[in-house]
Amino acid sequence: MIYRGNAMASRAARSVLLGLLLTACASLPPPIRDELAATPSGQATVIFFTDFECPFCRRTHAAFEPALVARRKDVRVVFRHVPLDRHPFARTAARAAICAERELPAERAFDYAAALFKADDLSEQACADLAVRLGADRGKFHACVEAPSTDERLEADMALFDDVGGDGVPLLFIGRERFEGAQSRLTLETSLRHALARVGAR
Repeated sequence: MIYRGNAMASRAARSVLLGLLLTACASLPPPIRDELAATPSGQATVIFFTDFECPFCRRTHAAFEPALVARRKDVRVVFRHVPLDRHPFARTAARAAICAERELPAERAFDYAAALFKADDLSEQACADLAVRLGADRGKFHACVEAPSTDERLEADMALFDDVGGDGVPLLFIGRERFEGAQSRLTLETSLRHALARVGAR
């Protein structure tokens, strides 16, 4: 798990311990409840606060991706972006992912995010080339990357991270369950099964 800012050692230690445990959220933060409410009936919700250069985020996504792809029609995946200052291309990749959501169909936008987690090159040019390969119009994509609304969305994501009490990334909500730090494939798949069962997905 990578922390944002200079958290106190005691807070960091507490968060690491919490990150090892599954927390059943008896009282979810209001923004998370809103995301759950926005998900169509019969679908589970996965909210992933992430940084595309974060090694723990990459590890967690790699562990979770097969299950998300297998149940693609049953899961609404929401990416919220928390690019860390220590990662030089994290903000570039986050802006590109936001624009992929706007310029590509939902399935392609998920594929785009998955590709960013695996990419060695997250430069602006490489991110744009990847979007075009997945079907985006280069001119529209570039205009989106440069648009003030993209920065506004990014700032809103980071504010949301603070609102839900985030200390570091990755931070995930799978249905009503919260996870902090890198997670195993078994843990993630088990939680997804629970979330699917709660919404009655077959």
